[in-house]
Amino acid sequence: MSRRLANLNPYELHKHLINEYILTKPGATKLLQRDTSRDKTDRDVLREHHRFLWDGETVDSWEKQLAKKYYDKLFREYCIADLSRYKENKVAMRWRIEKEVLLGKGQFICGGRSCEERDGLRSWEVNFAYLEHGTKKNALVKLRLCPSCSDKLNYHSKKREIKRLKKRVRKEKHFGRRKDGEPNVDLPGRDIPISTEELQDDREIVEDQSSIEAIAPREDEVQSSSSAAPDSCWTKVPEVEEKSREDEFDEYLEDLLL
Repeated sequence: MSRRLANLNPYELHKHLINEYILTKPGATKLLQRDTSRDKTDRDVLREHHRFLWDGETVDSWEKQLAKKYYDKLFREYCIADLSRYKENKVAMRWRIEKEVLLGKGQFICGGRSCEERDGLRSWEVNFAYLEHGTKKNALVKLRLCPSCSDKLNYHSKKREIKRLKKRVRKEKHFGRRKDGEPNVDLPGRDIPISTEELQDDREIVEDQSSIEAIAPREDEVQSSSSAAPDSCWTKVPEVEEKSREDEFDEYLEDLLL
């Protein structure tokens, strides 16, 4: 027996000893199973080290580095909300992933996790208070919800709604009335009423133009003054007599003989 074992390589010797001394006992195969109680998948690591906001958080391990890499791929403009426990004043929120952004979930489709409504969406600004790793935190987030989900969100307290002014309303607000509520003064030749600031600017421009006209005479005044007294402003240039060819030739010969 010892001679046969001596001729075996270490791997074959290991298998022989295992089969001979452990597997022959009842229930001995449990000793060969690996302990999987402490095994973690990537999903488990993300759940353990995920942060809703990574503001100033230090990344000092590969687990946090993996969670931070996943966080950088999220789209943090609108949130997806779980309103299943709204009566308990408990609302869960998370950021959107790329697939949801492409489908319009949370922006053009209701941001409720189990809602697919597209009509009558309203934007809400919510101060999201949450507990993360034993620390209370809060973040200001935006939600797009349908009327039904909006009622669930505001079940306990009214949230701040974000409204977008229409183009016509913005124009009326800008041109229609002043800050004191009185209508703006209309200028002749303008269809849209303007504010008092614009009116003051127009008056300054008109005053500047009148001062320029007072300094610089107009064109008709220049013409009248020139026609009335032509010698007062301009002197007449004497006409130069043209020389004949013979005179030029004579002058040329004189210059040569001198």
